[in-house]
Amino acid sequence: MHDVSLATGFLQGFPPFDALSPGELEALARGLSAAYYARDTFILASRPPPGLAIIRKGAVRLVDENQSFLDKRSEGGLFGHQIHFHGSESEYRAEAAEDSLIWHLSQEDFERVLADNATFAAYFENLPRFRVRAALDPPGRATQILELIHRDPVTLQAARSIREAARLMSEERVSSVLIMRGDELKGIVTDKDLRDRVLAAGLDPSETVERVMTRDPETLACSGDVDQALLAMIRGNFRHLPVMDGHDRVTGLVTAGDLLRAQSEHPLRMVSDIHKQGSLDALIRLSDRLPSLFIRLLGMGRNVEQTERLVTHITDAFTARLIQLGQQQLGPAPMPFAWVALGSQAREEQAPGSDQDNGLILAREPNHHESEYFSQLADFVCGGLDQLGYHYCPGEVMAMNARWRVSLRDWMRHFDGWIEEGDPKSVMFCGIFFDMRCVHGDAQLVDTLLDHAVGRARDHQIFRRFMATNIARHRPPIGFFRQFVQEDDGSHSEGLNLKHRGMVPITELARIRALESGITAPNTFARLRLAAELGGIAEADADSLRDALTLINRVRLSHQAEQLAAGDPPGHFVPIESLSPLMRRNLKAAFLLVVHAQSALSLRYQVR
Repeated sequence: MHDVSLATGFLQGFPPFDALSPGELEALARGLSAAYYARDTFILASRPPPGLAIIRKGAVRLVDENQSFLDKRSEGGLFGHQIHFHGSESEYRAEAAEDSLIWHLSQEDFERVLADNATFAAYFENLPRFRVRAALDPPGRATQILELIHRDPVTLQAARSIREAARLMSEERVSSVLIMRGDELKGIVTDKDLRDRVLAAGLDPSETVERVMTRDPETLACSGDVDQALLAMIRGNFRHLPVMDGHDRVTGLVTAGDLLRAQSEHPLRMVSDIHKQGSLDALIRLSDRLPSLFIRLLGMGRNVEQTERLVTHITDAFTARLIQLGQQQLGPAPMPFAWVALGSQAREEQAPGSDQDNGLILAREPNHHESEYFSQLADFVCGGLDQLGYHYCPGEVMAMNARWRVSLRDWMRHFDGWIEEGDPKSVMFCGIFFDMRCVHGDAQLVDTLLDHAVGRARDHQIFRRFMATNIARHRPPIGFFRQFVQEDDGSHSEGLNLKHRGMVPITELARIRALESGITAPNTFARLRLAAELGGIAEADADSLRDALTLINRVRLSHQAEQLAAGDPPGHFVPIESLSPLMRRNLKAAFLLVVHAQSALSLRYQVR
C-alpha cells in the first residue's frame, strides 16, 4: 500500500497529472500499486500494454529488443505506455538503472483516465507537441481597443472651414477631428496640423478643412487589441488612429495618450522620443533606456512575438531617424531608394544584442556623384547604429559595403546568380537576403525585388533542394539518445545555443516553406500561418513549429533579461543548470518537433 495524499501531492507537480481535477487525481492515486526494483532488475516490456508506470524514486533505463539504449528516465518520469523515440514509436523494455520505487497503474484504470480527461489523453497521443503547448502560458487577455474608447468620435464634414475645425476641437477639448464626406472617413486633422499647415504656413482659416487634413489615415479594427494599436503607431509614428467597425464605419478614435495610460513600459514613448532627437549624441543617450525597457516588456508577460516586434520597431525608428539626420547633412537623395533591414530585423524578431544587417536598393544605376552620396549616407547610418549598440555585422552585410548598395536591377542579378549556382555560399546568401523588409524609402522597390526573387526560387526545385540540404545540417541541440548537446560560448562555459541550434532551424524551415508557396512575408510566424493556409505545410505541423519557436525564444529572451538586469551583455547560450527539470523536458520536446519537421523536409527533397 502507499499513502494516497503523498501520491497526489507528488503527481500534481508533473504533467499530465496537473491537468486532472483534485477528484480525478485522488481516484488515480487510489488505483496505484507500489513495487520496489533493485538495480539492473527487469521491470516490464511495452507490449502488450502493461498500463502506466511512474518513477517515484530512482531511475529507469529503456532499451530495445537488442538491449540498445533508448532513454533514461528519473523521478517523475513515465513509461509503460507507447513512447516516441526519435520521432517514431518503438517497443522497449524497462530496467532499473538504480534501486527504484515504481508506482503502477493498471491498463484498465489508465484507459479510464484517458477516456475521462481529453487533456490528459492528448499528452500521450502526441507527447512532444503536447509538452511544448503545455509549456506555453495561456495567453493573458489583452486590453481591447474598444475598452479605450469612452466617447463618440468628433467629426466634421470635409466642406467645412479650418476655423470651424479649430472651434470644434476647442469646444470638445480634443486634439483631433475626423473629416468625413457623408458617412465615409476621408481624413484627419490634428492640433499639430493646425499649427504646421495653417498658422506656420499663413493659410486663411476660411479655407476648407480638406486642404490641411491627412488623407486616408491608417485605421484600426474595433476587434483588435492594444498591442496591435501600439505596433501601428510605432510603425508610422502616429499619434491618432481612427477605429472602424466591420462595416467601414467610424466608431471612435485612439490616441497615443490612451495607449500610454494602458501601458507601463511605454515603447511608444520611446519611438516618439527617437523621432524628436536632432543629433546622433541625443540618440545615443536615448538608447541607454533600451535594456530597462526590454526588461519591463518581459516582466509584463507579453507574448514572445509581440515583444520581438516591439523591440524591432524601436530599431526601425532609430534607423529611420539616422537616415533623416544623414539627409539633413547631405541633402536630399538624388534618386528614389529603399533602406532594407535583413535577418532578424527584417523578420521583426530582434532581441537585445542583435548585430545590424541591412542594405540599400537604388532605383537605377548611380553615377559617380550619386554613388558617393549613398556611400556617405550608409557610412553615417551604419556608424550611428553601431554607436547605438547595433554592432557592425561580422560578415559585412551592411549598406556601407558597396556590394549591398546597388540598383534594383543589380539586386535582381544577385538573386538570379545565387539561385542558378546553388552552391553553399549562394544558399547562405539567400538565407540572409530572402529575409528582407523596407525600413525607410520606396517600399515598391523592395516589393518588386522580392516578387522577382521569390518567384524564381518557387520555380527552381534544384535550388530549393540545396536549401533543404543545408537545413538538414542545422540540427537542434539534442543528440541521438535525446541528450542535450552543449557548446562552448567562447568563455569556457557551456550551454545550449538557443539561437543557432534552436531558433535558426525553425526560421529556415519556415523560409523554405514560404518559398514553395511564393510567400514574400519575412516574419516566421506569418510564413508558417500563410504556408498552412496555402497548403504548403500541414496546419498541425505549422502550429507545432510556431509553439516550438515561441517556447525556445521565451527561454532565450528571459535569460537575456536576467543578463541585462545583472549588468551583463545579452547572449544566446543558456546554461542547462539554469533550467528546471520540467523546462528541460519541455525544451527537449520542442527540439524533437523541429527534428521531425526537418526529417519530413529531407524526405520531401530526398536529402540524405
